[in-house]
Amino acid sequence: MAMRVTPFLQISQAISSIESQSNQLNQLEQEASTGSRLLTPSVDPVATVSVLAENTQNQQLTTYLNNIQPAQTSLNASVSALQQANNIFTQAEQIASQGSNSTNDANTNETLAKQVDTLINSLLSVANTQNGNTYLFGGTASNKAPFSVASSNSAGLPQSIVYNGSAQRASMSIGQDQTVNTLYPGSEIFQQQTRGTTTYQGTTGAAVGTGTDSATGQGTLLVAHTATTYQAGSGIQPGSSSAAADTILGPNGSHKLTVVDTSGTGAGGTVSLDGGPAIAFTNADTNLKVTGPTGSVVYVNTTAITPGFSGSVAIAASGTLSVDGGATSVPINFSSNQVVANGSTGAVTNVNSSNIQSTGTELLTYTGTYDAFQALTALRDDLRNTSGLTQNQQVQAISQSLSELKRVQQGITNVVGEQSDSLQQMQSLSSYLSQSQLNTQKQISNLQAADVTQVVVGLQSQQNIMQLTLATVPMILNTSLLNFLK
Repeated sequence: MAMRVTPFLQISQAISSIESQSNQLNQLEQEASTGSRLLTPSVDPVATVSVLAENTQNQQLTTYLNNIQPAQTSLNASVSALQQANNIFTQAEQIASQGSNSTNDANTNETLAKQVDTLINSLLSVANTQNGNTYLFGGTASNKAPFSVASSNSAGLPQSIVYNGSAQRASMSIGQDQTVNTLYPGSEIFQQQTRGTTTYQGTTGAAVGTGTDSATGQGTLLVAHTATTYQAGSGIQPGSSSAAADTILGPNGSHKLTVVDTSGTGAGGTVSLDGGPAIAFTNADTNLKVTGPTGSVVYVNTTAITPGFSGSVAIAASGTLSVDGGATSVPINFSSNQVVANGSTGAVTNVNSSNIQSTGTELLTYTGTYDAFQALTALRDDLRNTSGLTQNQQVQAISQSLSELKRVQQGITNVVGEQSDSLQQMQSLSSYLSQSQLNTQKQISNLQAADVTQVVVGLQSQQNIMQLTLATVPMILNTSLLNFLK
């Protein structure tokens, strides 16, 4: 059966056509005004998915580029600070070279020491450098000063400086599966260690043991006397000052006292230590000082000499070792390795005590363990000779400080090189990411952008169609009964 086309049906079709044409015209007008053809996902689902993916990529690239800029700022500030530290150590090495001149007098060395005092304060300032509110050398603990003065000497000057930061590097993401270290731990830069053999400067006979020391920087080994005993038979006894004033040390037989009773009755004669000069004695001497050829001293009591005794008497002299100024000590066992611990820090020094012959103080240098601040304070103290060294020992100590200064400086230089390399890589990466982002944005634009020519043609076409449709509507509305019946 044929369907009759009524005016109502014609009007409905005209209205539907007008709505469709209006929507298409509106779409084209929005494309013209926004420049984008993907106004809704339904316009082109495939292109829409591609645009979403490209936008995600663009956001990632923006994040990476935004991270690179502060990372570069941080590393540039770090390199600049470390170059200042490098200059400090260059100056310190020049001072050490001047200080190692054996012709220097105390006034000259004091002038040099004052210059080192200034360098210590300068280095502390550099080590606590900030970039904005961030400390550059605290690792991940970047909100507080990484270095502080732990103790001062008698003059109120920094003696020990400690690290309070983190041991972990802080890093930032600058690319897919790619990070860069931005904040280095100060301990990694200013406290590098490459432990070597501990050196001893003194005349006690103490030497480096077979164990591994844990102490760092400079230290002192105090070798003290406790008691002297004599082989029986001669009648020799320790003098009243023996325990406190004897300077000899060693196991039984390491030293000998030669007694000659010239009276034959024990009333008088001579005594000598280790082949040294003979000292006259009488049976009234309770505290006779006897000096050996190397300057070692014993005090003897000769009131009970065996009548007619002439011969050598074996001596044993016990003592103690201490690395904390005598606060704690261990008895000398005259072995190839004795562990001597610092009572306050627990740091260990291994001592070969087998050849200890006399009391005294040994200046210890734990080579390769000086941190940046210890290297400078050691140089300053050596210049002021706070350990009471001989001139030759002082020159040797300053020369050792020079070696440590160079080692520390090399460590700082290595870090500068590492950070400079990171900066160079970030510069290249930034250029690559910027170009990648530009390409991504172009791709997004190509997918989204409307074709202006097509939009203009489409607008004109739709307007013409719309006008034609609107022109036919009055004709439908004006249909007469005669036209309808036809």
